[in-house]
Amino acid sequence: MKIVVLGGYGEMGQIIVTDLAETFKRGTIVVAGRNRDKAIAFANSFHLKNVVGTAANSANNMQMKNALKDADVLINATNYYSNIEVMRQALKNNVNYIDLGGLYWTTKKQLKLHSGFKKKGLVAILGCGSTPGITNILAEYGARRFDRITSLDVSFADKDYTQYNQPFVVPYSMQTVFDEFTKDPPILRKGRIMFAKPLSDPKHIGFPKPLGKAICRLSIHSELASLPRVFHEKGIRECSFRGGWDEDFVRKVKFLIDSGFASENPIIVGKREMVPRSMAVALLNRFMPSSKVKINDMEFLRVEIRGMKNGKQKKLVVYCQAFTNKRHNIPAGSWDTGVPPSIIAQEIIKKQEVVKGVVTPEQCINPALFFKALKRRNIRVFTRNS
Repeated sequence: MKIVVLGGYGEMGQIIVTDLAETFKRGTIVVAGRNRDKAIAFANSFHLKNVVGTAANSANNMQMKNALKDADVLINATNYYSNIEVMRQALKNNVNYIDLGGLYWTTKKQLKLHSGFKKKGLVAILGCGSTPGITNILAEYGARRFDRITSLDVSFADKDYTQYNQPFVVPYSMQTVFDEFTKDPPILRKGRIMFAKPLSDPKHIGFPKPLGKAICRLSIHSELASLPRVFHEKGIRECSFRGGWDEDFVRKVKFLIDSGFASENPIIVGKREMVPRSMAVALLNRFMPSSKVKINDMEFLRVEIRGMKNGKQKKLVVYCQAFTNKRHNIPAGSWDTGVPPSIIAQEIIKKQEVVKGVVTPEQCINPALFFKALKRRNIRVFTRNS
């Protein structure tokens, strides 16, 4: 048995590999990436015989063939820009595939590869992080309690008690942050997909204590590429995704965007051509939390479902609460994103996953088994009726 994590020494890949190293004992874990030395160094840091490193660039057919030889699952932990290319490599090498999401438009393109995976008896599960990922499974879990669904709204927010000694904290890929803050978010209104302005329609959404109410804004996300389609037969008419980023973080990112730092149009500096976004991402990546900083935070994922049950109107809110992984000093929002791919990859190997083709988590993951696996990692799911 073999699981390959492409981008395995990157920010999110490290968390996926860490969980696999602790829970996947009867197979090989391959840390793969463009930099062979970094891949091997990170793999060796576990001091485990079943964790190895290798070079693998999704654009290099021979490297991918070697990395994926005899592999059962490929977990793609690279930036979503490369999802299609990596997915095709998995298909070419007859390997099941998992990723962390395609930020709507890429996910829509990936779903078109369904027949290729199905013909080969393979499964590709798209968006297996926290949001998308856990949120999709929360939606499926809640939807089973309804006869019909009228609306389904997804949001997240967090509470951070960490004392940072730096002006800015990068929570995850700045490329993705810039996209979430600048691309028009899809929303389902009256049964049709429409597009709003980024960060528009802010709402004060209630979360459990100690978080309380948080301002959540519309943002582009992969859930809108799957939930309206999957729950169409249940009558869904309204669906949205809102991000509840810290207000200070929102102001800082908006300032960068308004100042042109998120632009992908080249500019001339002196005699050299530079892309503002590339420069900004490189500079901001310096503000990843230092390993010396003791992280102390929590994150809530929230799915609100409205509909009908036994002829009566019903509302259900399903929450997922994650905490800092204190053993490895991993922020809650990173921990609950890195854990699901590890769980789902292992379920594929156990043959718990029987669906073939290109699917999303709400179509194929058993919520009960999945939630038990989350609980073992100090991530809990609970509901509230109203």
